Amino acid sequence: MITIDATASQPTRVAVVVDEAEYARRAADVDGLAAPLPILRRSDGTTGSLLSYPTVVDHDPRHWRGSVWCCASGLSAAAQVLARATGRPLHHGDLDEAVRASRTAPVTVLVEPAALSPERLATVPHDAQLGVLVGRDLAATTQLVARTVLHGPAVMAAMHDVSFDTFADQDPAPGWLTGVRLTPTGLRSALGAGAAVLAGRGHARDCLMHLNGGGICGRQQERPLLGVQPSLGASWTEYPTACQQGPRCWRGDVKIGDHLRSAEIRAAFVVLDSCRTAVAGGARIRTDVSIPLSMLEGNALAVNCAVGTRGGAAHAGPLFRALVRRGASLGQALSEMNGAIFADPAAVGKLALFGDAGLAPVAVDLHPAETVTPIDGEGGVEVLASDAAVLVPGTGLLALDAGGPLVVPRATGSSSWVLTAVLGRSGGRIAQVPDRLDGRWSGRLRPWLDRLRGLAGLGLDVSTAELDTAHRMASSAVRARAEAADLTAARDADAAFTEAERKLAEIQYRMIDKEIRWASRTFYSFVDGWPEPWQSETDEETHKCPQCAGRSTIRHRVRPAGGAGPALRYEVCVRCGEVLSGLEAFPADVGIRSQGEARRGDPITVDVTIQAPPDRPLDVALGTAFAHEDRLHCRILDSRSLTLGPGERTTTTFVGTSDADLTIPDVQPFKILLAADGAVRCLTRTVWIHV
Repeated sequence: MITIDATASQPTRVAVVVDEAEYARRAADVDGLAAPLPILRRSDGTTGSLLSYPTVVDHDPRHWRGSVWCCASGLSAAAQVLARATGRPLHHGDLDEAVRASRTAPVTVLVEPAALSPERLATVPHDAQLGVLVGRDLAATTQLVARTVLHGPAVMAAMHDVSFDTFADQDPAPGWLTGVRLTPTGLRSALGAGAAVLAGRGHARDCLMHLNGGGICGRQQERPLLGVQPSLGASWTEYPTACQQGPRCWRGDVKIGDHLRSAEIRAAFVVLDSCRTAVAGGARIRTDVSIPLSMLEGNALAVNCAVGTRGGAAHAGPLFRALVRRGASLGQALSEMNGAIFADPAAVGKLALFGDAGLAPVAVDLHPAETVTPIDGEGGVEVLASDAAVLVPGTGLLALDAGGPLVVPRATGSSSWVLTAVLGRSGGRIAQVPDRLDGRWSGRLRPWLDRLRGLAGLGLDVSTAELDTAHRMASSAVRARAEAADLTAARDADAAFTEAERKLAEIQYRMIDKEIRWASRTFYSFVDGWPEPWQSETDEETHKCPQCAGRSTIRHRVRPAGGAGPALRYEVCVRCGEVLSGLEAFPADVGIRSQGEARRGDPITVDVTIQAPPDRPLDVALGTAFAHEDRLHCRILDSRSLTLGPGERTTTTFVGTSDADLTIPDVQPFKILLAADGAVRCLTRTVWIHV
């Protein structure tokens, strides 16, 4: 047994043992930090970066949360050391049980790499506070356990943070690397003697995260060439990379030596927000070129990597920095990152944590999610610039000014994180903003546009050019609102979308007004404009007539233009004649109340009651006219436009008249033409005019 001192003034912190039996015996004696923590010597005789970081002096239970789970019998002693040294309960079970437990509290799982296939990692829920403490072998795991316990609570106070972004051209804040400076050499220089948090995003593929002129490489050995090439099965698992088969990297523009080996990166807590970097067992590449496993054998205490493809939610890494600096455990920070990705409609993917989920590098009495900054009486909050994340209630908030605080909605749907200095943003006021427009677009405006376009094929006069203009205005507003980073931009987008809705209502009204005026000069029938041949189906049963109340209406379901047109309905009462024609699906409930008879010269009143659907507003254009008003001397011609709120019910009244001398006493038909968000129906009613 060999002991290693952290410094000459500190007590012995670790004891290096050479066999597993001795390690197991010493594991049973661990009690906090009172005795040296046992570690197994690696096969190459090294102990990695043990004690190269600031080292904790006294045990503080606020640094350790949740529980430790052992999911592999061969790791039982290592799990015992971790649990006993940190004062957490130890459970033995399978990975599924641990995942379920991690949805309510941080869970650190000791597991073999083979159990962490991409398929398995992909099934972990976004709200899981799960960390997998894993090494390529038992010795690596025991050393990672000791480094986590001894260094994890100490590094944040003594070391700086570094962020990088291969997609950005300019550094948003001090401590960021972007553009031409983001090379392996530049990153090594920025890290210096070591960083507490390294958070970066960029393109990656399995064993390599790209930088300018090289990348972060997962190879375990400086010379990774395999002496004997393995035989491969039919599955896409554990293929040797180019550097394991020959002298070159698969990235042909650089040499293997141009890369920064991930084991050399001096950072305690790492976020690599880039595709397919969460590589352990059963992946497409072998574990000896895994970026996270190599990092954990080097200097890292924990690594967050992407499972599969990652896109959008570029703030995940900075959110991790801000939460950990405020006192979140690594598992809680992971859950919040994945929650922010899940809540962002423009984002895809998730991250996995290789490391201790229960480690809180900054000791606090309350988790950040338990400290909420309230919204003031004006519907906003003033946020001061800091490196920590601030929690506010609500999700529909934005900064008043560009460059102000960034609001990151949580998956809970009831609150948001606010980031400032960690992203190079200033403090400032955030306030409630209009909702995103994609729901209004897909749920109402796009169907409205489509229905209006289809009406030209039914004989109605609709300006395609005006519809195209409204379409461009609305779709541009939807995108602008989704991209809005401040309150002004969001309000401008909302106003542009509202203007597009107003234009559609205007187009709709002009169409109805023109059509009803045509109806007043003819013996009008809406079906005359439906292109032939029809494909129609007729109901066998008769329906109640809205005019005479007899069960005398025959309902026809029609597809015009040989079946290429929209689904239409045509109803004819065998006593009254035509009573309804128009679209089969109509978004409003409509009721007509009109008098059945009137003396010549007396007023004729028609009440039209319209109710909007409960979940959305409705724009309605409607008009009414007698057939051949000038010839038959009956007049009610009028048109109007209405806007109804969700579920709103309204009645509008049309008043007409006949000529006391010229009108011929008889039954006179009149039309009520309605368009509701582009859906058109024509209703026919009659009034008996007598002397």
